[in-house]
Amino acid sequence: MPEHDTNLLEGLGERSQSYWQKAWQRFRRHPFARWAGGVLLLLYLLALFADFVGPYPEAKSFRHLQFAPPTTVHFKTEDGRWTRPYVCKVERTRDLRTFKLEFKEDCSTHYPIYFFVHGYPYKFLGFIPTDLHLFGGPWLVNEEAYLFLWGTDDFGRDLFSRIWFGGRISLTIGILAVTVAIFLGVFFGGVSGYFAGQRMHLVRGIFRSPFKRRGFSEGRGDADDGFFAGGALARGWREAVRDRRLPLYVAGLVLQYGLWLGGIYLIGLTMYGFLAISEGMERFVAALIFGAVLLYMAWQLFFGAVTIDVDDLIMRTTEILAAIPSLFLLIILSGMMAQYDLPSSMRFLLVLTILAFVGWGGLARNIRGFVLQLREMEYAHAAKALGASDARTLFRHIIPGTLGYLIVVASLAIPGYILAESALSFLGLGIQDPSSSWGLLLSKAQQGGIAAMRDRPWLLFFPGFFIFVSILAYNYLGDALRDALDPRAEQR
Repeated sequence: MPEHDTNLLEGLGERSQSYWQKAWQRFRRHPFARWAGGVLLLLYLLALFADFVGPYPEAKSFRHLQFAPPTTVHFKTEDGRWTRPYVCKVERTRDLRTFKLEFKEDCSTHYPIYFFVHGYPYKFLGFIPTDLHLFGGPWLVNEEAYLFLWGTDDFGRDLFSRIWFGGRISLTIGILAVTVAIFLGVFFGGVSGYFAGQRMHLVRGIFRSPFKRRGFSEGRGDADDGFFAGGALARGWREAVRDRRLPLYVAGLVLQYGLWLGGIYLIGLTMYGFLAISEGMERFVAALIFGAVLLYMAWQLFFGAVTIDVDDLIMRTTEILAAIPSLFLLIILSGMMAQYDLPSSMRFLLVLTILAFVGWGGLARNIRGFVLQLREMEYAHAAKALGASDARTLFRHIIPGTLGYLIVVASLAIPGYILAESALSFLGLGIQDPSSSWGLLLSKAQQGGIAAMRDRPWLLFFPGFFIFVSILAYNYLGDALRDALDPRAEQR
């Protein structure tokens, strides 16, 4: 019987495409998004190679050239002939009539600009020593002339170089904070949705309650006989051995008793402090109340079996965190961090990381909604029927169904953190000198009021321009990803 080459795709009119192939096709229909992706890639590359792109180190200052305007780059000689780009020496003078600073060029000597030249030494990528720069010249290192493409700030530091150094903080701070927030939001939101309706032990009593009736445990065999074997701790151990969840049970047990003992210690410490400052009837009533609470907690620790719905515990925690005002928390954290000898960049990273720990609640609630829906799908039930553990079912089969949403959330949340960093640095709560960020550079424009903004517009324009461009690019990219990753979008 002759063999036939059967092509299952023949006659269908198109090839079968995966979800990601269709998403890529939908994304390509957004030209602004493609441009936004290219702009962001360029900004990140320039920030990564800031030492190579900028002609000066980040903290290099020229005190006699404060607020110097952008250096004029000449392409023609005095007689009108085209030549290699060059600059002239700039000298600062003061007008004796208006007492304003003036910067005048002295073009008696030309200082040509070369590309890929040796300059100030630095460590490429943080560990490779080199002194290669994109442009400059020997005269730049010898300070015979200066090259400030975008002017200088209040300490005479090159704004062009500091823009790219500042981009390292402004562009990466959002990625770090979003990564922490997504990790916490996915973990707690997934656990909350998957185990919704199931109760977990907040504490397991070590011994069986002496008030427990003997007949209550009849019919369970000899396993429940004895003062210790009938406790919630021993029952949980037997269940963990039976279900092969012993490591998870031990980890949960350590966490449960650690939190419970920590609560007892905190209440005891509070009681000690209150009793130390009170007297009379007030002290007696407080001792009764605190003593009753401690006795109840100790009773539960030894004989109780306190359970709570996992979903209720996590969601109530997110509501408590949502009630904390972020701005006041930032001010308090900045004040607390200021007493430690930490670099300003590290201090601000710690502050935003703590904010991410506090701000994951909204994402967790959304992930919970997705998981509540996805856990009822056929493939989730099939995974459980084939013997997959709860952790594997959740993180291997259910959480990947939220990947499209997470990508969109990340792309739209990053510009929010960029704007937050800029605003806080502008208010003096973020990055501090000698480090740089776009918000800190923008704050230099307000020194001197409106007149300073008029006389030194480069301090306002360049940092503000890059903040605007990065946020706009992320928004375009996020909108396109939201449309492309929507599984309900039709192929047109």
